Amino acid sequence: MRRVHDLANKRGVDALRNAAQPDASLHEDFPQLSSDAERALWVMANWPDLFEAAEAIYAFNLGAGKRGWKRLKIGSCENLFHDQSDLSALELALATEFSPKKGTPRACQVTDVLDRHLDGGLQLGILIEDNAQRKLEFGEDNRTHWRDIRPPMEIDIVIYPVTGVIELMAPGGAKAHHKLLPHLGKHIFRTSLKPQDVVTPMFYLNRLRDGFELFDDSQVDPAFHRVERIRLSQAKLRANTSPHCDYLIKPTGDKNAPDVLACVKAHHLGNSLLSNGFNILDAVVSLYFLPNGNGKAGRVLHIEIKQSGISNLRDLDEADAKLAESLLLAWGVMQPTIAEKASESVEPTPAEVAY
Repeated sequence: MRRVHDLANKRGVDALRNAAQPDASLHEDFPQLSSDAERALWVMANWPDLFEAAEAIYAFNLGAGKRGWKRLKIGSCENLFHDQSDLSALELALATEFSPKKGTPRACQVTDVLDRHLDGGLQLGILIEDNAQRKLEFGEDNRTHWRDIRPPMEIDIVIYPVTGVIELMAPGGAKAHHKLLPHLGKHIFRTSLKPQDVVTPMFYLNRLRDGFELFDDSQVDPAFHRVERIRLSQAKLRANTSPHCDYLIKPTGDKNAPDVLACVKAHHLGNSLLSNGFNILDAVVSLYFLPNGNGKAGRVLHIEIKQSGISNLRDLDEADAKLAESLLLAWGVMQPTIAEKASESVEPTPAEVAY
């Protein structure tokens, strides 16, 4: 039950959704369940492999913004190569790269290749043999004995093909990143990478596929702000396989008209346009407010966001910008700033201190 407890929160539910195909039944099951703990237990009981994938996604998300993490812009990378032959070549290259000049060659294993369906990312989990250690443990005779072990060094990578962004998490920081990138470029991208620092955080627009329902302890209540309706009034999608064509979906602008999600469902396009074969490039989320006083019509607030991190938030009034940011955070479209994460973080574990 400890594993269930770890995912029994907003970030955990996001990870479960991220690991699941867009048409997976759990997306319909979740609103019927009463708590995040029940949702996590439901997935663990019915789809243990999906739960395990969600744990890896959740662990990476928790580490983002902390020691050993780096986000880089590497340019267009819509074609990724991760067949078994590509991964085997990457394992051999990294084993050689991280082996000491004088000593036994290190081992390397790619353990995870995960599609992150909500944010359009590809996550790789890599284990590389670290320096040998001696470990004291109890044996079958109930006496302590020293044992030589070959501990793994964990490296995690998330690639966002549409935006050309890559996130690295590796002990050793910049030194490890410089060792990794040339080999990722050669075997996964099949091109030379020229990484640059990312200044603007990206938006995870694929999470808008699930609609705008807020679960459990969300810290924002649209009704409190007199928001009558929220609709996805426009979306631009791009295929993530060749040919890389774009589709613009823009229903009529009336408040009561079907939005993008309703149109896609009505025209039976859910298994194509909103499947994992397409990523949402940019979107317009419209908030319709109740009229003030005796007015007949309320105002409308349009939140314009692009996956690359561009938005109109700075152009909004302060109160509207705060409401928009709160909703984007609650939906998982926007991630907390590094400063906010630092205020939420706990003391490092002994294992973290060792790095």
